[in-house]
Amino acid sequence: MTVALSALTTFAPAAAEAQDEPANVPANVPASVPECTRELVEAKTDCEIIIADTIRTSVGRLEPSAYGQAVDIIRHTDIGFAPIDSVLATVPGVGLFRRADSLSAHPTAQGLSMRGIGANGAGRVLVTLDGVPLNDPFGGWVTWSGIDREGIGEIQVMKGGSAGAYGAQALAGSVELRSRHYHRTGGAASLSYGSFGTFEARARGNMEGEYGALRLSASHMESDGFYLVGASMRGDADVPAALDADRIGVGADIWSDAGTRVSASLNWYRESRVNGIEGAVNDTDALDLSLRLLHEWGDGFDYEVTAYYRTRSFANVFASLSDDRNSASPVLDQYDVPATGAGFLARARFGTIEFGLDGRHADGETNERFRNLGAGFTRDRQAGGQQWTLGGYGEWSHETVDTSLSATARLDRWRSYDGIRTESDIETGALVRQDDVPDRSGWQWSGRLGLKQAITGALDFRAAAYKSWRLPTINEYYRPFRVGNDITEANADLVPERLYGIEAGFDYEPIHALRLSATLYRNWLLDGVGNVTLAEGPGSFPPFGFVPAGGVLRQRSNIDRSITDGLELAGSLKLNNGWSLEAAYLYARARITAFDAMPDLVGKRPVQTPRHSASAGLEYKSWPDWSARLGVRYIGMVYDDDQNSRVLADTFTIDGSLAFQVTDRVQARLEAQNLFDAKVVSALSADGLETLAMRRMVRLGLSAEF
Repeated sequence: MTVALSALTTFAPAAAEAQDEPANVPANVPASVPECTRELVEAKTDCEIIIADTIRTSVGRLEPSAYGQAVDIIRHTDIGFAPIDSVLATVPGVGLFRRADSLSAHPTAQGLSMRGIGANGAGRVLVTLDGVPLNDPFGGWVTWSGIDREGIGEIQVMKGGSAGAYGAQALAGSVELRSRHYHRTGGAASLSYGSFGTFEARARGNMEGEYGALRLSASHMESDGFYLVGASMRGDADVPAALDADRIGVGADIWSDAGTRVSASLNWYRESRVNGIEGAVNDTDALDLSLRLLHEWGDGFDYEVTAYYRTRSFANVFASLSDDRNSASPVLDQYDVPATGAGFLARARFGTIEFGLDGRHADGETNERFRNLGAGFTRDRQAGGQQWTLGGYGEWSHETVDTSLSATARLDRWRSYDGIRTESDIETGALVRQDDVPDRSGWQWSGRLGLKQAITGALDFRAAAYKSWRLPTINEYYRPFRVGNDITEANADLVPERLYGIEAGFDYEPIHALRLSATLYRNWLLDGVGNVTLAEGPGSFPPFGFVPAGGVLRQRSNIDRSITDGLELAGSLKLNNGWSLEAAYLYARARITAFDAMPDLVGKRPVQTPRHSASAGLEYKSWPDWSARLGVRYIGMVYDDDQNSRVLADTFTIDGSLAFQVTDRVQARLEAQNLFDAKVVSALSADGLETLAMRRMVRLGLSAEF
């Protein structure tokens, strides 16, 4: 089911110049589908699907098998002004950590979770762009502002453990962003302005020849941001969570008549944020380089080779407020957090057999000042390390008219090494702590079985079983952090997470306009990394240090076993008069079932994990002039701590959009998130202070294609 935050009128460029198109074909229908006349499109026939399938991707990749597992598709026409992570959050089962999207969330809390498999800042979902991982090499989160939203053709969301070509780290699922291709020389540009002084400008161009193309893109976004606490609790030191971000990208494609394509891309981006407190700021700078070779010609031998290199530079200041919130003082200054990541993926497919090999390497460290007793920082810390994974897999698939089968087996070798954690006195330089961090390594197997069976012409049955795993990030191993008076320590003794899962479901599509689906699943998460409470302040707790009054000391720990039972329901209905309706619901009963180190947590629900979530959307399209959509989203109550003592109430928000086609290639758009400014609490402190997220955001913009 296509899940949309908002709907645009079809926003695909022409495959040829306007003068070459048949007179009765809309300007945004590719010439490769001349049978899709204006009359057929207006009648809401299968032409909509033909058009979408024709223009949906650019450089592409070999399609991984997903038989038996639930997959959601978000097309370019479903992406408006909202950040990509906010669009993804409209898919029940996809969760943002602390309910905050990237407009206000701290960069280290922008990871995704799925299906109630315990949210954390690093995320348990692999996010890729044309097969290249976007997860930060140091912390696993995703810098969503660094993604060219205009350049995304579609997003494929695969729920459940993903082995095989997705490799390690796709523990709870995967999100695959696929680039959009213009099929011609031209480009697009957009401008928008809205609430909280939010301004965004984006542009991209494509110059295409007979055997190649050059792609250029750039964007700038700035926002004054909103206050993260309510007016009644606010002091002079509370400031809006401002954001300023820039991105520049360049890419080139070369292809041949034999079905071989070489693609290269270089992307730079940077962002600066204020975290809602005076002096609490962070900066991110990044550079991504990738090179891809794809051969897909249907001649019985297809292959894909991808290599990439990434650098990250991060700096961050955590601050603590006075009791009256009128003054703030820095408590942790992570002044230099460099990281690099590199990797490759090679796949070859011979008919029904596929083999692959991939490897990833990451290294990073945090350099930080801490222990501010009122006269400035007195301690300096250096902590970090390196890690790599190398794995191979084999996959067999078989497809007939009624039956699709796939089986995948994978084996990975991992290593975490060169770990350090030293702390010294800033004034004297004397060491006050030096941990002996042993190297760690091991083997992990993973795999999946998938089945899709046609029961009738309208009803399909699917089932899958899988095992996946995730290596804790360098951030989780080595970097501590502080939010207010709550301190969370790293843990260099963490072991990999493992997920076992089974699911079964039905898809019912008696006619093209109606689709219903239902999925039952169970997941067992072993050694899941969670932030576990060790002590409450005030007090000093060696070797971690002092915890102030009202604060708690937590440490990342492996929780022996958690189980999640779930039910997913989804449906969509399209009517010939331009109306369409879609809805989805997720029930996820997650609980800790074994934890020998802290048995009192058994039976508790993992943090930031709702039991119920749902979304629905009503849309009307009047081709080709305008479209409107109203969407609702519900997220159930969650806990903000491992003890299940800090309760965040459920939320219900309403979104809306209105788009008007000014000309064939110019569109005006009005969009609102959380239209009635419903209260969304993302975090709760021990003294009851609420952190707010997802405030009402109204934006007006223009977009044009040329």
